[in-house]
Amino acid sequence: MKEIPQVREEFFPNRLTLIIDNHERSNNKSMKKSFSEIFAFIKLQPIILLLLSVMLTAQQNPYPGPASINRSVRSLQNSNAQVSSVKGLASSPGGREVLLLEIGREVSSTEKSIPAVLVVGNLEGDRPLASLAALRLAERILADPALYETRSWYIVPAGNPDAFQGYSGNPAYERTRNASSWNDDADELTDEDGYNDLNGDGLITRIRVEHPEGEWIPVSDEPRLMRKADPQKGERGIYRLYDEGLDDDGDGKYNEDGPGGTNVNLNFPHLFRPFDPETGLYPGSSPEARAIMEFAFGHPEIAMVFAFGATNFCHTPPGGGRKGEVDLDRITIPERYAEMMGADPGKTYSMQEIIEMVQTLVPPGVTVDESMVAGFLGLGAVVNPLEQDLAFFNKLSEDYKKHIEEKGIKGDRSEPERAKDGSFELWSYYHLGVPVFSMDLWSAPKPEKEKEEDEAGADPEEKALLEYSDRVMGGKGFVEWQKFDHPDLGSAEIGGFAPFLSTTPPFYMADSILKIHLPWVFRLAEQLPSLKINETEVTPKGAGVYQLEVWVENVSYLPFPTAMGKRNEQPAPAIVLLEGEGFTLLSGYHRTPLEELGGSSRRKLTWLVRADRDSDITIRLSSKQAGNDRRSVRVSR
Repeated sequence: MKEIPQVREEFFPNRLTLIIDNHERSNNKSMKKSFSEIFAFIKLQPIILLLLSVMLTAQQNPYPGPASINRSVRSLQNSNAQVSSVKGLASSPGGREVLLLEIGREVSSTEKSIPAVLVVGNLEGDRPLASLAALRLAERILADPALYETRSWYIVPAGNPDAFQGYSGNPAYERTRNASSWNDDADELTDEDGYNDLNGDGLITRIRVEHPEGEWIPVSDEPRLMRKADPQKGERGIYRLYDEGLDDDGDGKYNEDGPGGTNVNLNFPHLFRPFDPETGLYPGSSPEARAIMEFAFGHPEIAMVFAFGATNFCHTPPGGGRKGEVDLDRITIPERYAEMMGADPGKTYSMQEIIEMVQTLVPPGVTVDESMVAGFLGLGAVVNPLEQDLAFFNKLSEDYKKHIEEKGIKGDRSEPERAKDGSFELWSYYHLGVPVFSMDLWSAPKPEKEKEEDEAGADPEEKALLEYSDRVMGGKGFVEWQKFDHPDLGSAEIGGFAPFLSTTPPFYMADSILKIHLPWVFRLAEQLPSLKINETEVTPKGAGVYQLEVWVENVSYLPFPTAMGKRNEQPAPAIVLLEGEGFTLLSGYHRTPLEELGGSSRRKLTWLVRADRDSDITIRLSSKQAGNDRRSVRVSR
């Protein structure tokens, strides 16, 4: 009979847990009692029986799965029907709903007029904390009307429910691909060789087998860990390593064609990688990604995007260094433009040289930048964040680090993952052109030694994870190697790190983590560009002619739009309209587009009007993404 897992104070820090622990110590016994002995004691204390049952269940499977998340979303909406609505965005290939919760004053309106924030959680599918974070965020917003008074929220808690099911499934294993079929090994069968829980512990780990051609050896000071042998040092490999499973299709390979096809978070158009088994047939081929894109393009009021998942733009801004289709130090100018620019079509030029040439051709006051030249010459997709945008990303990153330090999180953390090609984060920035922030919410402990290997040759990240498992999780993050008679491989051992150890903290830590990070979402939402009519002035010019001056101000930190948005012309410009009767416009337009306005800056607009009598002119400012305002002025004869 298996031993009952010991209930530890780290997992359930409350008084009743301590009662159980104290009972153990007072009897000077461990939890190695049989079920019958423990139940004999618990029969006298039914409250503890109930608590122990709940604790053990929570320890084994604490985070809500996709079905539970969806039930909570619908329950939230039912309790807040006046200010929220639920939309079924898509049905996953596995038949699971992808739900979107809308929160705000305009849930009943088809025509939206206030800015909105789009939040998408767990598109990778292997981050249960990300889905919980999106749900907790919705709860906080609905609890405080001030949070949805001036902006709407669109929240998708579980963007990849098929892969998310891998957490709460039996066996549990990390997966990022939805349930669409994909023939990974290019044979005549599909999804025929997946993982198998051979030792029945409910977890998919690893198999190690002694083999004459083995490449792996145990780490000398920590034999639970494995490292590759180094022949240059005279080392000879002992083991071969496999994921836990069988050769189901008899082709000599193990777990090479398991269920699932597309990683939803790699199925977006920007830098999409074709012919990759995880990315899908084409951008938007997965119903989950396509539905999110259609929704975003159908809601131009979306002014900011958050992604809860594997990356963290709040901590580490999106990096550059990607190589584009064109070498920007060796650009050839097409012949049709070369003559106009005074350039030689047979030579190559740097981006800076072309900027200097084009600057002489534009009207005074217009600044030529890299994005303008790239669009003009058709140099292909932008692959690195624009410098103007990196300025605010870097500033807000420093503010975020101060925020979490004030909340008690000190010291360096492991670097978050870099956004992958074809990801939702990159698509949102490069295609929607709005500020995009991501959070991984929790990181595995950082190795103490910043070296590729320590003295014993162990991977420092694996060693830090093992120490974390032993210290914080009571060893539950690592399955000790145990003998197993494998039907194909013979004498073997099964063990290794438990799934989700490096991506998901114990559930008891979740609420305290989210209390630190979720307030930052609201801090960033407050930085959304917000346009206001700051001042107006009417100056008589004689003969019934007046000069009307209006100063429009962006009262927030973030620019309208981002430099990327300006480049791809995705956010619609703000519009300033003059309305009323009794005046004639002599210069300017009744409808004036305001295409850009930097953060905390003003722009003056000027008109000449003729008024034959006292007239009221209404100045109306309208923007889907940056708010609305109006002001009336009197023109008196």
